[in-house]
Order: sequence, then C-alpha cells, then structure tokens
Amino acid sequence: MVTRISGLVSGMDIDSLVKDLMKAKRAPLDKLTQQKTTLEWQREQYRDINAKLVDFRNNKLFSYGLEGTINAKSISVAGNTSAVSVKANANAVAGNMSIEVTKLAAGATWKSAPGTGLGKVDLNTKLKDIGGSFNYTAVGGKITIQTGSSSIVLDENTDTLATMVSKLNNSKDANVNVFLDSQTGEMSITSKTTGTASAINVSSDILNNFGMVGTAGNDAELKINGIATTRSSNKFVENGLDITLNSASAGSATQLTIASNTDKIMETVKSFVKDYNEILELVNKKLGEEKFRTYTPLSSEQKKEMSDDEITLWESKARSGLLRNDSTFTSMISSFRLAAITDVNVNGTNVNLTSLGINTGDYTQRGKLVIDEAKLREAIEANPDQVIGFFTNKTTEGTVSPAASATNANNGLFSRIANITLTSVQELATKAGTSRVSTANDAAFNANSRIGEQLRLLDIRMSDMNRRLTLAEDQYYKKFTAMETAMNRYNAQSTSLFSNNS
Repeated sequence: MVTRISGLVSGMDIDSLVKDLMKAKRAPLDKLTQQKTTLEWQREQYRDINAKLVDFRNNKLFSYGLEGTINAKSISVAGNTSAVSVKANANAVAGNMSIEVTKLAAGATWKSAPGTGLGKVDLNTKLKDIGGSFNYTAVGGKITIQTGSSSIVLDENTDTLATMVSKLNNSKDANVNVFLDSQTGEMSITSKTTGTASAINVSSDILNNFGMVGTAGNDAELKINGIATTRSSNKFVENGLDITLNSASAGSATQLTIASNTDKIMETVKSFVKDYNEILELVNKKLGEEKFRTYTPLSSEQKKEMSDDEITLWESKARSGLLRNDSTFTSMISSFRLAAITDVNVNGTNVNLTSLGINTGDYTQRGKLVIDEAKLREAIEANPDQVIGFFTNKTTEGTVSPAASATNANNGLFSRIANITLTSVQELATKAGTSRVSTANDAAFNANSRIGEQLRLLDIRMSDMNRRLTLAEDQYYKKFTAMETAMNRYNAQSTSLFSNNS
C-alpha cells in the first residue's frame, strides 16, 4: 500500500496531477469498456427480437395451425331443434344430415316397487339405529357391498343411508347413480353406462331392504339420413360431429347443414398476416437502422459532464444500427418472402397466395402481406380445403436449411414460417446466448455463445488492465510522495540553519 501525501509542502494539487497523467493511460481501458457495452447492448437487442420470434412460432403459429382454429366448421340446425344437439369438430364432413330419434338409450335400472320402501326415514340416521324391518349382515360392525371386482365397506356405527348412497355414487367400479327418497324410503340404482350391454354390478343384503326390481338397458334407436340404426349411448361421434340425443323426435327430424366456417378462417388468416407483418416490420427496422459511428458508449466521466436528456439522446444514437444488415435476420426475411411466394401442393393442385387474394404489396412494404378480403372470402367459399391446406399442410423435413424449408411444396405456409423461425432462434442462441423457448425480455443469457465468449475475454483484458493501471497510479503517487518528503526535509534543514545563524 503506497502512502499518499498531498501537496502540503509543494502546494501542488497532487490528485489532479495524477488524474491527468492517468487519463492517457486509461484510454485503452475506456475503449475496451465501450466494446463491452456495445456487445451487451447488441445482445439485449437480439434478446428482444428473439422473444418476439419464440412467441410468434411457439404460441401464435401453433394456435393458428390447430384444426379447430383455421379448420373450424359451422353448423345450422332446422326442423326439430330440441331433440338433437350437435357440435362440429375439425374433422366434420361438409354436407347435410337428417336425424330422427325413435328412442333414447337407457341404462339398466333397479327401482323399488311401489310401497316396498322403508317409508319415511331420516337419511342421516346411523345404520344400526334405523330399526324396524331394516336388516343387513354385519361382521364386526362392518357391512360389505360388492361392486364388481372391488367392494365398499360401511361401518354400522358411523355410516348412514346418506353416506351409503354417497359412497355408491362415488365408486368408479360400481358405475351407478343412486337415489334414495327420504319420504318413501324407495331407492333407484341406474347404470351410468347406457345400452343393452349395461348392467348393475352391486350386491349386498342391505339392498334387499328396498324391494328393487330390475329393468334392462336399451340402445338408442334412430334414423340417420333415412337409415335405421342404433347407438349404445345418447352421445356419439358421426362424420366429425359430436351428437347428443336429447329426446324422441316425435316424427319431426332434425336437419343439419355442415360447412366450413368462412368467418373463422378469415379471422385466422387475417390474424396471421397481422403478426407476420409485425415481425417483418420489427426486423426490417433493425436491419435498416442508421449507424452513428461517432456515437460510442459514454464513460462514467463523460456522463458526469452531461444532463440526463443529453445522455438519453446520445445513447439512443449509440444504440442505433447495432443489428444493421445482420446476417441471421437478413437470411430469415429473405426466406420468409420466398416461403410466401412459393406454391403449396394441395391434393395435387399448386396453390399460391395470389390466388387467395393475398399479395406482398409494392417495394415500400418490404415484403409485408396485403389482403384483398373479398377475394380471400371468395376463395374460402369456393374451396375451403384448398385454402386450409395452403396454410396447414405439413411434412416431416428433419434438419433442413431455411431456404429448403421455404420452398418445400408439401409444407404449408405456417409450417414453412415455423421452420424458418426455429432456424433463426437457434442461430441467435449460438450467437448471443438467447433462450430457445422463453418469451421474456429479461431471460438469462447462456454464457456459452459467441458474444458470451467475447465478453468473457474482454473482462479478462479489462481486469488485467485495471491491475496495471493501479500499479502505474501507485508509482506516480510514490514519486510525488518522495518529492514532498524531500522538500519537507530540505525546508526543515533550511529552517534549522536559519535558526542557528540567528
């Protein structure tokens, strides 16, 4: 540790002199600090765009590609609108369907014959306290109800009729719905499964108290487009339709018309174009952003001499153009445009954006897509499968280049753009250490990247340079301290001589 003596003897401002002497020596360190700050700013800008790309690919494109989104179907119901409920899923076949219900499916049932119940009873009375003609077999106070391959065990000292009913209803193995009327003491047990094959598999002498009589289950009987048929359940899928039978049709059939949901397809395509254009605008802006080479990151000393507004203005220019003509984004935009203008093979027919009423606009749009909504609607109404296929066709590519993804005739536009975006996200991860999955603007960087390695090496150089600057500064102070000490000694000798001569 060097002892630093201020210029009390010489009258010199030693700290200012050393600071000025060190200024020139610190210039190389300031250069390295500027390089580091520039790299950190660049990395942050990569991360901001990367987050948008990950969200675009993993969330938006994925959602648009779901069959229920772009391949949504609409359905209109006429005739008997209450007998049948219908929901169209993505696989619904366009066309017409008529459904006439003769009989609903029912499950096997056990039901108390009139007058054979317990009579009015408190359902919360413990089983052992019910009394009267209520009988059962208990072993050690335990009552067993067999339910198929397993069983329910009741405790006569704690369980009640209410808890017995609850345990039966909650048993997956019993698979029944149980109702016990407190006013008559009558019980019904119905299989949760409908159809002729349904059965009730519960047994215990405690159930003999309710005088139940069994009724077999039956299948639903109906006509679909005039063809008589049966179903074991009142809910089933036919031609991509989720059908629920609610009641007998009483001679009035339910008429269904299934078609592609033009409005939903329009909405999906328009949302995709909006998101696609936003990505293009964001990236193109960075690619063409002006670079102000004379504006470099400010040092802490420079910031002390400037106002906050001046610092903000300066740094906005210093941050500008850091991604100008970036190779990853240039390649991505080029591949996006190629993907958009290349035909897609849909069932043997080449389909392109122009035929769907979507164009890339003039040169000022820089690749943005422009929709002619009337022409797009016309294309959807004329051949919805062709429009859907253009966007959603998919083939397994393996690892391919962005250019190959862009021109694969068997891949729809969503898949092409998703593959190109993934390639860019992977390149950014290698280059800047950005996340391949996070959409957060503050996601941590992976140090194992090219920029991460550059920053690591800069930190080593800066640390070494700081050490050498500290040594140099100590040497300056050592010399000035020696000068001050010598001058002090000289002054003391002069004073002593002057006093002796006096």
